Amino acid sequence: MSAVQGTAKRVPNRWGEGQRLRQEILDAAGRLLAETENPETISLRAIAREAGVTAPAIYKHFKDKSELMWTLLDTVYATLAERMRTAQQAAPADDSWAGLRAAVDTYCRLATDAPHRYDLLFRIGPGLPPPDHLPRHPMTQILDAWCEAVTPYLATTGRGTGSTDQIAKLLWSSLHGQLGLWRNVSQNTDDNTGLDELRDSLLSALFGRS
Repeated sequence: MSAVQGTAKRVPNRWGEGQRLRQEILDAAGRLLAETENPETISLRAIAREAGVTAPAIYKHFKDKSELMWTLLDTVYATLAERMRTAQQAAPADDSWAGLRAAVDTYCRLATDAPHRYDLLFRIGPGLPPPDHLPRHPMTQILDAWCEAVTPYLATTGRGTGSTDQIAKLLWSSLHGQLGLWRNVSQNTDDNTGLDELRDSLLSALFGRS
């Protein structure tokens, strides 16, 4: 039996297409994580099989499974942070509240529309060894996006007490708590009415408006 028997058929990459293979490996790991939500149950062999390559091919791009998983999570964090920034910047330049609300709504949509992807951020990441190959925890990318959304509004209105960093953390952690509570107790997660009301109450408490 050949070493590659049982793997999905795949067109080999031509010279210079290593980045394509790297992304295919990350995509395969993401699909498996969405199914199991537990990195401990996923082996490099399983990831290779899902990607249609041999296990040794993975080591050309990642030194071990931990590095592969953290690279995947780093991409998810970065994508969410960029979407928050894009939404904020699309709001009218003279309406800092609209920009902040756009960032909040974008964050909440990920949690409600793509719960498995949201779970990668908070259920998968904490269970992995610290990302020693990265200069800082990937989650800080989202905190940066929150600070960028909060800062213009605070500068314009002076609403809120404490530093921008503190208020951004309070907003983020409170939203995350609301999302978790809503998902656990709601009998119909297709209806976001209750969640919208919670979010408006939180914004009113923090900033005096919703």
